[in-house]
Amino acid sequence: MTGVRWTRWRRRVQALSALLWLALPVLADPRLAGTPAALRAGPVDLVEPSAALATALAARALPAALLVSALPLALLALALGPVACSWLCPYGLVSEGLDALRDRRARAPRIPDAGHRARAASLAALLALSLLAGAPIAALLLPPRALAALPLEAWSARVVPWVSAAILLALLALEALGPRRLVCRALCPAGALAALLRRPFTWGPRFSRAECRCPDRPPCVQACAWGLDPRADRPPDGCTSCMACVEECPSRALVALRRAP
Repeated sequence: MTGVRWTRWRRRVQALSALLWLALPVLADPRLAGTPAALRAGPVDLVEPSAALATALAARALPAALLVSALPLALLALALGPVACSWLCPYGLVSEGLDALRDRRARAPRIPDAGHRARAASLAALLALSLLAGAPIAALLLPPRALAALPLEAWSARVVPWVSAAILLALLALEALGPRRLVCRALCPAGALAALLRRPFTWGPRFSRAECRCPDRPPCVQACAWGLDPRADRPPDGCTSCMACVEECPSRALVALRRAP
């Protein structure tokens, strides 16, 4: 197995990210405020690309400031893949925790590799609703935004924000009752757009078939929360670069490197 304990480091980054979002309402600092859909960090405004696209469609305009605010996270997805999903997203941490609890009871079916069709259809539907409604529906229903907005709105208004609470409860119900990781795998617009931005040069697991000594059902496939096969010649559909497959590879046939163009 690889010497780098990717999951250990990923859990630390996830925990720090979750603590940041929980701390924002208490800090009440205008220099650092917002949700995963739109965050202000000092003089810098960061907007999640799918939220920016939904906002532009709702307004039927693309302001330069909105484009600039979405560019850093879009470039992150181009360079490193959907790492925000597996390393930074607070909802992803909750989703993984619920999935671990389900594993202890009974393994629910995973969404098949063709989940990219459901993901693309969901993204298209949310963006179309944003355009027709004149409101950024995709941004409002963004799972990490719903999770971070709940404590933020509750702390600010001193009442339970029922809209955000209802959205979050609906998402968690889908996690508990639907196929494994349904929301992250197929319904989250942020993950869908980040997956579409993946290019051949994007960082991710690289497989060397000549070095593989594993059986037909290797540890790398079992390690993937979505059941993807990282031994494919192209990056697996929906891979979030969590590197669990690299960590569990006994023959070092998988390495965490940028793929050749």
